Amino acid sequence: MAQTNRSRVNDACNLCVIALVVVLAGLLYIFGAAMSGDTLQLTKSIGGAEIFDTRDVP
Repeated sequence: MAQTNRSRVNDACNLCVIALVVVLAGLLYIFGAAMSGDTLQLTKSIGGAEIFDTRDVP
């Protein structure tokens, strides 16, 4: 059975939506990493870091 024009448009729309979701997820990941300043060296250095609670310091 041959595809109709409408089913081709639906397939194209579905593909575009999937591509858009993938691109937005990538941008969100890159933006999140840039905002947090997370790098591989920073992540490794946090493992042995001491935590200082400064919420009660006047």
